[in-house]
Amino acid sequence: MKEAEDQSQGHKLLTAVERILSDTDSLIALAEKHLSKARGDKRDAAGEVVRYFSNRAAVSGGLAAAPALIPGAGTLAAALGGALADMGFLLKYEVEMALVLSYLHGFDIRKDEERQLAFLLASVSTYDAKSGENVLVDMAKAEGVAIWKYAPREVSKHLVGVMTKIALLQLSRGLVRALPLIGIAVGSSMNKVLTTRVGERCIQDLQKRREFLATESTRQEQEEEVVEARVRPPAKKRAASKKSARAPARRTSGRKS
Repeated sequence: MKEAEDQSQGHKLLTAVERILSDTDSLIALAEKHLSKARGDKRDAAGEVVRYFSNRAAVSGGLAAAPALIPGAGTLAAALGGALADMGFLLKYEVEMALVLSYLHGFDIRKDEERQLAFLLASVSTYDAKSGENVLVDMAKAEGVAIWKYAPREVSKHLVGVMTKIALLQLSRGLVRALPLIGIAVGSSMNKVLTTRVGERCIQDLQKRREFLATESTRQEQEEEVVEARVRPPAKKRAASKKSARAPARRTSGRKS
């Protein structure tokens, strides 16, 4: 029963974030804008993207704690509703950041599977930064496979699990936001630092994914060459068969009686 309630919190948070995400075209336009400013340097563009979203996350952190200025109901909203509302907006910016960074690393974020992976990457990075755990590495080790090879259903399952962890962690730490003024300052500064860490983590993981895909591609090419070599006849036999194919057929002459 308790587990079902916990997962319900994760589903609610996931649904709320999905509803407030910016559309893909605007995120692609944002990526192109930062890439243009960086004169095509993807590394500089990625750094600007992280700064862009960390500043917006800082503003949302301060606004989420603002209800604490209202006695009674405002304090309760900041401690409970405000905590999850803040996390919802924080994840919105961090998922959007992960999508923009994914685009800069050459991934097509118009595809549903790419959006799901960016969502998982952002939520995992957020949980790791808040809890100090490395759940992405733990998940990969437990499954015995790179997370980038997960099927959409597996990604969805892990995403709900991580969202549940985030919701529970956020609710347990939301009481500091109930303090007037202090909550605003803490919420703003914490969100900026957290989003910056998440952005740096996303960049590292996307680079690892690129390396992983390059290695996989090389491995597949080598396997195909081995299979082709096994099927292909040896060079001497091929040369002999070609020579015999080119040689004219001998005429047989009959003896005179």
